[in-house]
Amino acid sequence: MRLRTCLGLFFAFSMLFAVACGDDDNATTTPAATATAQVTAKPTATIAPPPEQLDLTGQSITVFAASSLTAAFTDIGDAFKQSTGADVTFNFGGSSDLRAQLEQGAAADVFASADTTQLGLAKMSGIVGDDGQIFARNRLVVIIPKANSAGIATLQDLAKSGVKIAMANETVPVGKYGRQFLDKAKADATFGSTYEDNVLGNVVTEATNVKEVASAVQLDEVDAGIVYKTDVTDELTADVTVIDIPDSLNVIATYPITLTTDGSAANEEAAQAFIEFVLVDGQTFLQIHGFLPAGS
Repeated sequence: MRLRTCLGLFFAFSMLFAVACGDDDNATTTPAATATAQVTAKPTATIAPPPEQLDLTGQSITVFAASSLTAAFTDIGDAFKQSTGADVTFNFGGSSDLRAQLEQGAAADVFASADTTQLGLAKMSGIVGDDGQIFARNRLVVIIPKANSAGIATLQDLAKSGVKIAMANETVPVGKYGRQFLDKAKADATFGSTYEDNVLGNVVTEATNVKEVASAVQLDEVDAGIVYKTDVTDELTADVTVIDIPDSLNVIATYPITLTTDGSAANEEAAQAFIEFVLVDGQTFLQIHGFLPAGS
C-alpha cells in the first residue's frame, strides 16, 4: 500500500525543499583549523490538508525511533496526523536501547534506526522481518561549549591532555560512527598514530544516546562532544560552537525504517502508511532539520 503524495503538500513544500536541499548540496568542509559557529536559522514547514487523503481516523501507531530523529519525526508525525487522521506515539532513544526494548517485549509498530547494524540485529532476533528502507543520512560534527575553557580550536586539540570529552557508547550508532572517525584520523599525518587512543583516553562520559552528549556540552559539563549535524539545533547554537569534520574523515550515518513483526495487525495499514509518508512527504521535514537525502 502506498500513501499518495498530494498536490497540496507538494506546493506547500516546494519552496522549503529548495532552500533545505540547497544548503546541503553547496556545503563544503575543510580540515577544521578553527572552530566555527553554525547559526543557520531553519525554516519551518506548515501544511494544508490535502484535497484527497487516506482516512485512517481512529488508528494509532507506536514508532520507536533514534533520538537524533526527535525534532524531524515530531514534525512528520504532526503532518501525518493532519493528512490521515491517525495518531502517532513516539519513543525516542538510542537505537541499541530501542532494539533491546523491542526484544524484551515492548510494543511498537515501526522501528527507525540510526544505522543498519541495529536493524540487522533486530532482524536476527525476529523483531523485524526485513532490512528496511533507507530514508535519510547524517554526518558527524564536534561541538564545544561557547565558554571553551579548554581552549579547543581544532580537531587535533581533542587529543590534548586534560580535555574532557563526551561520546555515546560504542553500541550506539553515533558512538560507533565517532570511533570510526577517530580510527580514520589516526592514519592522517596531521593527526598522528596516537590520536585515537589519546582522544578515547579523554572520554569522561559515555552516553546512551546522542542527545545526552549534546546536553553535556551545552551545560558545559565537558569540553567537547561528537554528535550529528542535525543535533545542532537553533536552541543549541546559543550555547555551543561547531567544529566541522572534513569529508575525508567523516562517517555518514544511514537511517533505515521498517515494520516490526509484533505490531498491531489492526494498525498495520497506518504503520505502512507512516513509513511511506516518511519516504515521500517526510523528506522535506528531514532536510529542513539538516538530514541528507537517502540517495545523496
